[in-house]
Amino acid sequence: MVKLIHTLADHGDDVSCCAFSSTLLATCSLDKTIRLYSLSDFAELPHSPLKFHTYAVHCCSFSPSGHVLASCSTDGTTVLWSAHSGHTLTVLEQPGGSPVRVCCFSPDSTYLASGAADGSVVLWNAHSYKLYRCGSVKDSSLVACAFSPDGGLLVTGSSGGDLTVWDDRMRCLHSEKAHDLGITCCSFSSQPLSGGEHGLQLYRLASCGQDCEIKLWVVSFTRVLGFELKYRSTLSGHCAPVLACAFSHDGQMLASGLWFFKTGLLCVALAVLELICRPGWP
Repeated sequence: MVKLIHTLADHGDDVSCCAFSSTLLATCSLDKTIRLYSLSDFAELPHSPLKFHTYAVHCCSFSPSGHVLASCSTDGTTVLWSAHSGHTLTVLEQPGGSPVRVCCFSPDSTYLASGAADGSVVLWNAHSYKLYRCGSVKDSSLVACAFSPDGGLLVTGSSGGDLTVWDDRMRCLHSEKAHDLGITCCSFSSQPLSGGEHGLQLYRLASCGQDCEIKLWVVSFTRVLGFELKYRSTLSGHCAPVLACAFSHDGQMLASGLWFFKTGLLCVALAVLELICRPGWP
């Protein structure tokens, strides 16, 4: 059973993304701001809202430690903030100045990935704030990204519907049409799958899109045998575009969301889908 815990209505425009750390909730909005709340009582922090961006903020993401918050915007920048003081740590400018749609940290906090409307994806060193590697996809905006649990792979999703897999040197390993009307989100389970042999690493990946579907994949990778992306199944329970998906910590549940935006109000409808083991599913 799900019940409403709290409603936050502080933003002055549509809420575009939210992110959790162990102690904080961050929300960002088309009103150009990021807001921070304590999870203990949902009180807004004294240094919130965070203001720097000159256009809409599309995505926000905490580092695994929760100490750093990244935000990205139509203004072509990704900003790193101290989550506890609100101070700006650095401003990363996307090459070409294209609007930045999505950002995420690697599991060890070494890298930050940022994906933009021109199809560019940049891997930044999150400690030196220097550009590490770049890649790009053709004829689409990048709207989703996720690192594998070991940080060795980065998956990006595009408005054209392609899933693209990159290694840790931003070499394109694979690209595949996943959703006909465009991808909206992709997410790795943090728990590796059993059954890997000879150093084979197996991970479960979910993608969702404007086609109202969620697709489940298995990603396998080894330095010797290379990379493989295997389609496993499609979940078709939604009657509208699926804009968000995320695995539970133990990898046994997948939450998918349809977002209903009201001005300044954050609300989300979630469908929780239990992943039942069956033949052909690792």
